[in-house]
Amino acid sequence: MQTFFTSLYSALISIFQSQRPADYGLYKTDLFSLVGWSTLGVSLLLVLVFYYVFNSALRTGMFRTTHWVLTLALAAGLGTFLANSLSKSHGAEVSSYLGYFMVVNMLVAALWFLIFSVLLKRWSTYARTTPFVGPF
Repeated sequence: MQTFFTSLYSALISIFQSQRPADYGLYKTDLFSLVGWSTLGVSLLLVLVFYYVFNSALRTGMFRTTHWVLTLALAAGLGTFLANSLSKSHGAEVSSYLGYFMVVNMLVAALWFLIFSVLLKRWSTYARTTPFVGPF
């Protein structure tokens, strides 16, 4: 999976910035994989909480598309926070590359949230049609 995350982040960041920083080796060996797994886990956790805690176990009635969009925004915000805090804690220099990494991870977190929503929403008691009705 390290190769997957390295390829994903390298390709998406290269859309914004083609020049790699001096500490790219740190991103390639540690940060892409660490941030990728963390983002995937947080997005999955938020989907499970939205569909199965709030809309099945607790019956809160948070099944509207607005609630889903707010949870998606939370996932994206946490993705940005994870990329920033984990990168800085592992010694990455503050640079434009880190900024683009944060933006890309925000998009990746939102994408993971959307994918997990499509895969897991059907077993929710109250939110099985949130955010959209369809065969998926």
